[in-house]
Amino acid sequence: MQRNQPQGLSRPARPGWLKILNWVGLGLGLGLTIAAKLAMPARAAPPSLSPVMDRESYPFLGTYDLGPISLQQRGETGVPASIPVSLTGLLGLPPGVDPVPLVVLLHGRHRGCHFAAPAPSQWPCPIGQETGFDQGLAYLADGLTRAGFAVLVPNLNGAFTDTHGARPDNRNRLADQRSQQLIDAHLQRLEIASHSGPNPFAQPLQGRLNWRQLVLVGHSMGGGAAALSALNRQGQTSPERIQQGLGSVAALVVVSPTRSHPLADYPQAYQLADIPTVVMLGGCDRDILDYSSLYYLETAYRDQRRRTPVLGLMLLGANHNFFNTAIDYDDYYRWPNHGSLCDPQRSDQRLSRVIQEQWLQRFLVEFLTTVLPGQGGSAGAALGLAPDRPAPDRIYDQPVLTNLVWPSQGRYTLFRAGDGASVYQPSPDLQVIPCGAFRPCDGGERSPAFPTVLRLRWHQPGQGLLFPLPPLDLRNFSSLQLRLAGLQELPPHFTSAPLGIVSRDRHGGAVRLDLPPTTTGLNPLIRDPDTSPFTYPVALRIPLAQFRGVDLAALSSLELRFDGIPEGGSDLAGIEFLERAE
Repeated sequence: MQRNQPQGLSRPARPGWLKILNWVGLGLGLGLTIAAKLAMPARAAPPSLSPVMDRESYPFLGTYDLGPISLQQRGETGVPASIPVSLTGLLGLPPGVDPVPLVVLLHGRHRGCHFAAPAPSQWPCPIGQETGFDQGLAYLADGLTRAGFAVLVPNLNGAFTDTHGARPDNRNRLADQRSQQLIDAHLQRLEIASHSGPNPFAQPLQGRLNWRQLVLVGHSMGGGAAALSALNRQGQTSPERIQQGLGSVAALVVVSPTRSHPLADYPQAYQLADIPTVVMLGGCDRDILDYSSLYYLETAYRDQRRRTPVLGLMLLGANHNFFNTAIDYDDYYRWPNHGSLCDPQRSDQRLSRVIQEQWLQRFLVEFLTTVLPGQGGSAGAALGLAPDRPAPDRIYDQPVLTNLVWPSQGRYTLFRAGDGASVYQPSPDLQVIPCGAFRPCDGGERSPAFPTVLRLRWHQPGQGLLFPLPPLDLRNFSSLQLRLAGLQELPPHFTSAPLGIVSRDRHGGAVRLDLPPTTTGLNPLIRDPDTSPFTYPVALRIPLAQFRGVDLAALSSLELRFDGIPEGGSDLAGIEFLERAE
């Protein structure tokens, strides 16, 4: 993905397929014009792409070509009314006869003849010169198919082409329009084929797809397109919408997602549908320079009506490009200033392409089998989805940072930075600096520039921050979650507890829990002096059972004690209590 600026089943009776085909031709809900070739038999294979996947390695995957359509382009001056695109891609179907969940994989916008900026871009690309970024996700489609999922991988190059009126000032808005039309068009045709209509996919689809378990997974701008599609489809649960391939999405996974709109100008672009979601970013991603992928989490934290969890996940050694095999360029070398953590020649944390692929395959399978009904998965605790368990610092033996956005009705917020209703009492020598999002903080910039935080600094031991509690019965809650980020590296071989948490009840009882210096969140991610430290608050989750000795039905206060280190600093975004999972 390149951007215009760095930022940083029961079913009702089915109508006849001819009627549905007419619906598609009219473009219901799509705003696209289907060319006459839509109803014609597909060609034997899509136009030649480079690279072409090794089909012998993926026996459950096949390519398809559904013919050309025209995507409408609206609301932009000096732009053609439409752009021609062929519906091509990959389809994977596991053996069997039973309905299975359908996963749609969406690739991103990457360099090629269609997006060659600043050189002239071409669309359609000359035969044999278009890069098959959909085929670059064949490894992931294969892993999911072998695990029992049907997988669709549309070719989205037509959505992301820098032609047909696309300019630096409007290319991202056009990409949003085009990608949504393309996703819907592919799914409409697949839905028809799965219910006795014309089937140009060359696989036996009738009755095989569970359209109530539709999952979207996207990488880079494909992640932004997936999030937008899930949001647009939210609430579309009627039989009619499902029968048109336009039904709601059951789960969402976005990997280094972006819609490439400048984050400070368009924060509303980073909304999430209320469905189980994972927002993932590589710790060595040198494409999402402003960490804007993580802003999806901030919108979820602020959504007081949200009923489903969101897992934020940073896989520390992963980069941007190695999730798609059609991209051979290590994005570390795009901006080679990410320190020893990510230098392929020096780092002991950098992940190889193969490890990144295997990690994502395994994670997707376990996440989807956990959150989709009837799939029988139970990996929630290991993946960081369990509110009553500590946040993991490793998943599949790879280091991670996580955040868990628990449903709003299942959490009690004690403190949120920037919330005028939050009450706290600092010790006399603790410096407290409110830092708003997208503004300089403490005399300089921070990375990322969000969320709003309370910056704490102290220059002598014995400092603390007290949070009074109103009368509240917390016995049905399972854990305390702090969102914080360290500002400076702790001294080598430091053994004292840099942070203590003291809970007090109204009967005079008190318990202190000391956190070791290795605790996630107490050290910054990037330690090289020539780079900005990563100060995004991560989750520190503590089971309330560890505060045995105080009455959870009568807590009076919670205090953070910074008396284990003579001087230091931390960014605090929030403190909340999480209820047990039902």
